[in-house]
Amino acid sequence: MAGVLIALGLVAAGAAAALAWQWSRALREVGRGLQSLGQGRRARPVLVDVGGPVGPVVRSFNTASPLIQGRLDRLEGDREQLRVVLGAMAEAVIAVDPRRRLLLANASADAMFGFDSHSVGRLVPELIRSPQVQGAVEETLRMSPPDAFQGEVNLPFREPAMRGITRTLSVRGTPLHGSPAAGAVLVFHDVTDLRRLERMRQDFVANASHELKTPLASIKAYTETLLDWALHDEGVNRRYLERIDEQADRLNQLILDMLSLARLESGQEFYEHRPTRLLPLLADCLEGHRGRADAKGLSLAFEPGGVDAEALVVADEEAIRQIFDNLLDNAIKYTPESGSVRMACSQGEGAVIVEVVDTGIGIPRDDQPRIFERFYRVDKARSRELGGTGLGLAIVKHLVSSIRGQVAVASRPGSGSRFTVTIPRYPGTLHAASDPRSPAGEAQPRPLL
Repeated sequence: MAGVLIALGLVAAGAAAALAWQWSRALREVGRGLQSLGQGRRARPVLVDVGGPVGPVVRSFNTASPLIQGRLDRLEGDREQLRVVLGAMAEAVIAVDPRRRLLLANASADAMFGFDSHSVGRLVPELIRSPQVQGAVEETLRMSPPDAFQGEVNLPFREPAMRGITRTLSVRGTPLHGSPAAGAVLVFHDVTDLRRLERMRQDFVANASHELKTPLASIKAYTETLLDWALHDEGVNRRYLERIDEQADRLNQLILDMLSLARLESGQEFYEHRPTRLLPLLADCLEGHRGRADAKGLSLAFEPGGVDAEALVVADEEAIRQIFDNLLDNAIKYTPESGSVRMACSQGEGAVIVEVVDTGIGIPRDDQPRIFERFYRVDKARSRELGGTGLGLAIVKHLVSSIRGQVAVASRPGSGSRFTVTIPRYPGTLHAASDPRSPAGEAQPRPLL
């Protein structure tokens, strides 16, 4: 009897040990699964079939594990999408916590502020040494959703070549939910070019208004004088009418130049650039100004140099005429009597180089970078006296760009000016370009504006 009881005890103890080992194994599998989920890795289901109090735990784990894994996958997917979106944004985005430490920055913020892999976690005032940016952060952290901070800050460029130049950034700061705010997200958008264009537009409107008002004021003054008393005065009425005619011509030319420049800047295709013989056009332009040059006693010369008479460039004839008419007009206008103006051609590498050289009053070095701007004049009073609109060189610059050329100026006060226009040379022949069956002919005309 004692032996039977001992045997039964041993069996019960073995069964209990086996059951305990099975439970322990199942719990170890659950623990490993939970550890995998905590580390962001996929957890394997527990395949140990157990009962008792451990069974519900295993079954709950097997049910919850794929659900949790699915949520983790979706969170990771959303996080990756957010990373891609932030990385593709041109705007700089940063997130800061209530202690003013950097939580997040996208690639544009890295480039704008010079962040690196060690920047996250550091204080924003240490990373961005700008009181204006700090002020934007502080203002945003003091707010509560849905309020947002909106403003502009000025920040120096980091590039060595642009040291001393500041850029304008539009800032929008949004506080994170919490009371007080759990942090803030700030978006910086570079609006430097936009503000520059706004200033250019304002300057253009102001300058255009002034330029239009000047001849109109003269016309009105002469007209009122004629109506008041001078209409039947043979000594002055003709002279006054001539002045009115001059100012009307000036006003008309100004309007034509403004329209031409507006079309050039808007990219409207009103020129058809095709292979054209350059030298005959240049010689014709020069001859068109000979009368004015002779009236001032100026020497006017054309030097074709080593450029072949059949040399071709891809350009509209009217565009070429307008470019060199403006340059020759300026050269004659600002060259004193008995001076000289010459147009010289030379052959460059794959291009024709045309220089308009005069012995005029010259241009100061500080003014040379700006002479191609609209309405910019070195001597405003002298330019208006000579009938200039202030738009000629701006038109030249746009037209030369439209034929893929370049224009430059070299000048010294009292020694005259040299305007150099470089125009790419067309490698084919005029016959091939005009033949519709040839490859060159199929490509022409080629509008570039």
